Amino acid sequence: MLAVQSDGLGKVRVAEVAEPVIEDANDAIIRVTVSAICGSDLHFLHGKAPIYPGEGLGHEAVGVVRQAGPGVRRFSPGDRVVVAFNVVCGQCWFCMRGQTQLCEDFRNLGAGAFGGGLPGAQAEFLRVPNADVNLLAVPGDVTDEKALFVGDTLTTGYYAASIAKIEEGDTVAVVGCGPVGYFCVLAALATGAAQVLAVDSDRARLELAAAAGATPIDIAQRNPSTAAAEATKDRGADVVLEAVGTPQAFESAIDMVRRGGEVVVVGMYAGESVQVQLGVYWARALTVRFAGITPVHAWWERSMQAVLDGRLDPSPIISHRLPLLEAERGYEMFDSREATKVLLIP
Repeated sequence: MLAVQSDGLGKVRVAEVAEPVIEDANDAIIRVTVSAICGSDLHFLHGKAPIYPGEGLGHEAVGVVRQAGPGVRRFSPGDRVVVAFNVVCGQCWFCMRGQTQLCEDFRNLGAGAFGGGLPGAQAEFLRVPNADVNLLAVPGDVTDEKALFVGDTLTTGYYAASIAKIEEGDTVAVVGCGPVGYFCVLAALATGAAQVLAVDSDRARLELAAAAGATPIDIAQRNPSTAAAEATKDRGADVVLEAVGTPQAFESAIDMVRRGGEVVVVGMYAGESVQVQLGVYWARALTVRFAGITPVHAWWERSMQAVLDGRLDPSPIISHRLPLLEAERGYEMFDSREATKVLLIP
């Protein structure tokens, strides 16, 4: 079968590899119908997190169950399913409390040794351990393309907006309008925010956010903290969702939030650091919450229902659909921001 692999720093390749097989009674083999390139994949591509040549990439996938091990109870061959980007046991102390991102046996698809050595989802077939926990049935009225996002980025945006406890009438700022930021915008609006300020420098991303109902703030033309002050009679945003994962984005989020406000950090961090003036945070009574990796299993039924109801529609983020064989071009387009979201079709 064909699969996308790392080909060294900054490069990917499509290679012929062995098809996955059932290795444990609780495994399922999925025939992938759609996968996608995620911003997190670019972190591996550029060395922010380690991955070695020959290791598979990708963690967003939807497809059809091809084979189920004898221990799988919830799914059978032919079932349409979306795959969780992180693979968990579903039985440990953390999983039982809905904190699946802290699972004792946490692994991540397509993240190399860093993620537990699981293969990537950008492939024709995918083995999913603990299938009853790490697969979600796709309702008949939800297309594969829409369901795809429930396994990662859409649920991540929904989760970030939910834990921020956004109230009706709030002003919410979203720093970074890539796929996760875009879904933060959608979720914040669906949660009841009176206005959402979408902060980025990429015109295509800002246009998408504006079409969804947000107020675009181009940081190449306006200071984001000044824009937040102007939109709130000098108070600042009630809630800021930081969806980039850089020190600059974090500091911008702190600058934009009002006194007594909340910053939720959903962008991915690895070895970065910032200096924090504790007295300023204390005097401003700020709440800073690190969302960490999304506990997708505890939230994806809710985000799938929001898609089914029409409250959340991920479709506008899709800019390109490419054959799996053209994954290298897809990565180049996504990395250069020529594309807002690239789907790969096996």
